[in-house]
Amino acid sequence: MQGAVCEVACLGEALALVADVDEPVDARLAGAEANVAVGLAAAGVRVSWLGRLGTDPLGDILLAALTAAGVETGAVERDPHRPTGRYAKRTGIDEHGEPATTMVYRRAGSAASAMDPGFRELPAVAERLAQAEIVHVSGITAALSPGCSALMHALVTGPRSHLLAFDVNWREQMWPDGDPATVVALAGHADVVLTGGDEAARVFGTADPGQLRALLPGPRLIVVKDGPRRALAIDRVGEVVARPALAVEVVEPVGAGDAFAAGLITGLLRGEDLGRCLRRGHLGAAAVLTVPGDTAPPLDPALLDLDDAAWAAVRVRADSQVLT
Repeated sequence: MQGAVCEVACLGEALALVADVDEPVDARLAGAEANVAVGLAAAGVRVSWLGRLGTDPLGDILLAALTAAGVETGAVERDPHRPTGRYAKRTGIDEHGEPATTMVYRRAGSAASAMDPGFRELPAVAERLAQAEIVHVSGITAALSPGCSALMHALVTGPRSHLLAFDVNWREQMWPDGDPATVVALAGHADVVLTGGDEAARVFGTADPGQLRALLPGPRLIVVKDGPRRALAIDRVGEVVARPALAVEVVEPVGAGDAFAAGLITGLLRGEDLGRCLRRGHLGAAAVLTVPGDTAPPLDPALLDLDDAAWAAVRVRADSQVLT
């Protein structure tokens, strides 16, 4: 392995973000687990991304982008027969006058979709999984193919020495039958579960902290991201810690949840209290909300030390300009 031993391994799909899926030029790095890896690297965490890319120009671009961001990529597998997945954004305004984004994907038959339980047994992948203190995955991977679903099941149910963080990342269009049972089962085996409030209501039938804890007794921590209002963490005994989100001038929302996950994981890795971990998540999310891309450097960590009144007074404008 190149460089230092990884503290976190992010396993999943990387996608090329393009202006038009039919003319994939000017590609940028995207994909949930890749976004989290970039956010962790920006915070100084030693992180590896584990996944598969095609041996095509888009795969070359994504691999170079991960490396340039400081993410370790020695276990990335390249596929000469399957393409790298890609997607494009269509932005607009929803019925409430808020920015909204629709995604158009070209990922069927991609290199990432060919992952299966054997992927985790590859020597380079197994080495990084064994070294990591935290492994981060998401529900998106389980939807890519039956093989990917089997891989996720093996990851969450098999013996492990690391903490497993699972972001629900429910994508309605990826589950044609609309049944969240697979994602619910995966979440139940994780150590840390992250979900959005609306997402929790769709997948688990409730966003109520007590009901979520009753439905998911296994995880050490359940984290609910309640949009622009707050985020809260529920431990095994049902104690709830909540921290308000920052006020943000939203440019485009995709990637904010991944940035929140990166901030939260950074705090957990450093042994910080849950309130500070949630604030780290908010800093990451706020930065990404103010840019059109899927990743952005987190805001100044000095904001973590503000008292509650000063935190509530912060305003984050486009391009991450912070007003206090």
